[in-house]
Amino acid sequence: MGNIANLRKNRANMTTEAKLRTAALYAQPGMNDFVFNIPFCMFQSSYRSSPLFRLRVFSDNGQDVATHLGARIPVHGGLSSMDRADVIVISGWRDVDEAPSPEFNRHLRKAAKRGAQIVALCYGTYAVAYAGLLDGKSAATHWMAENDFRQRFPKIMLDENRLYVEDGNILTSAGAAGGLDCCLHLLRRIHGVTVANEVARTFVTAPHREGGQAQFIRQPTTRHTRDDRINSLLVFLRKDLGSPHRLDDLAKRLNMSRRTFSRHFSRATGMALGEWLQTERLWQAQNLLENGDMPIEHVAEKAGFGSATNLRVQFRQRFHVSPSVWRRMFRSGS
Repeated sequence: MGNIANLRKNRANMTTEAKLRTAALYAQPGMNDFVFNIPFCMFQSSYRSSPLFRLRVFSDNGQDVATHLGARIPVHGGLSSMDRADVIVISGWRDVDEAPSPEFNRHLRKAAKRGAQIVALCYGTYAVAYAGLLDGKSAATHWMAENDFRQRFPKIMLDENRLYVEDGNILTSAGAAGGLDCCLHLLRRIHGVTVANEVARTFVTAPHREGGQAQFIRQPTTRHTRDDRINSLLVFLRKDLGSPHRLDDLAKRLNMSRRTFSRHFSRATGMALGEWLQTERLWQAQNLLENGDMPIEHVAEKAGFGSATNLRVQFRQRFHVSPSVWRRMFRSGS
């Protein structure tokens, strides 16, 4: 009876092993260690002692690679590893000016065509974009590369806010930590909520984060321009963001017509007056929330939003989280 039980157990294990999806993780010489280690650890996760994926690391030539910090990564095979994988992960990209090799593109396109799940984390989105697989699709990448990405790939609809974007069988993420959110999303879709939540607990992270990457972008308004009159005005405005500032009054302050002032302001700052004030006020609100205990109502008044309700609406519209959530996440010393 014991032999029969063992035989049944072995068959069950073989069946489970056969059902495992193979995840092929690309290793590029000089790659960012942190970005690579997220999927490297995630796709080796297990649930109740059972592996969730069969992980295979591959490189361009099938040889081991060294990361940016000098860590030696053992590799299972070359680019043909993509031909047999259910999930292909490109975690970061060493140089956004460097396109993948024709052979890399050929294997990646072939995998995408047969329906393999393509996952590109952080700057890894560039590799998929270079291969032409994102044309006409939506995608995400690190916010620092957004302007460059848009110029290089005008046919791709870049989402500036979401932590990850899924379009068909291609999944792309924002920065390195956004890659963790992206991988957890894939786990949720393939293995279910319970498994994904348990893995998230293992990593001591939230199974799903509120908001998008807009909350992490430090993008203040223009600090200094070539127009001395506009520079003086910006100093004046920053010192008194809590007051309403009418276009006609500011134009009069600089002895300009309304139309001339609008043209000069836009040329100097790259923004219309209303857009500049809104961005500066949001930035001011961020700083007040992060560096003090001021009630939300007072933050709203000091930053120029008038009421806590208006601040909450504008804040959530821009950052997809409430001021209170922002304070909990970014509060200095907490």
